[in-house]
Amino acid sequence: MQNPIFNNLFEHWSALRNSSDVPNRCEIDPRVFPDALENTFIFERIAEDDFRARLAGLNLCEMMGMEVRGQSAASFMQHTERDRIQKILSHILIRPAIGELKLEGRDLAGKKISVNMILLPLRSDMGEVNRVIGCISYPQTSYTAPLRFAITSQKLTPLSALGTSREEIAVGFSEKIEPFRPQGFRAVSKNDHPLPSQKRHGHLKLVQDED
Repeated sequence: MQNPIFNNLFEHWSALRNSSDVPNRCEIDPRVFPDALENTFIFERIAEDDFRARLAGLNLCEMMGMEVRGQSAASFMQHTERDRIQKILSHILIRPAIGELKLEGRDLAGKKISVNMILLPLRSDMGEVNRVIGCISYPQTSYTAPLRFAITSQKLTPLSALGTSREEIAVGFSEKIEPFRPQGFRAVSKNDHPLPSQKRHGHLKLVQDED
């Protein structure tokens, strides 16, 4: 995995696995992958094919043009792709598997925007595999929010099929992306200020429900 943002998260997630097992959510330590925090999110399955955002970095909120806490994973996609993303997330938990997506959308000005996404299964504190931690690359060009994406390609790799070489994972994410360097993060319960549509470096805002 050559993408530095995805690589940091994946290496931490992989190190927490015991053999072919899925790591626990409580074991995830955001201090280990600081460059990925602004691009990281967690979806929780609350019903069959119904996933909601429990945590999200600032960059995802900026791309969506809204606070994403409690929002359906489907709301990040174009209408024709909404059932598809929910089913992909379900497959990631059922197999379980690593998901790799290439996404494409257009901003309000009609500019084409392309990003990549990695999705990794997690266990809840009760031991159920019902969460997905993921990371999304930031657009390499300026854009006007909100963005909604379509899936242009997908790859699911069952954990049981993983080889010994971690470079075999997410081979499609080879383009160079400069890492972000947030100064820190904090939990918030609501947003009192509108999100800017311009890319902004610096402080990470973490949006999180109580477990």
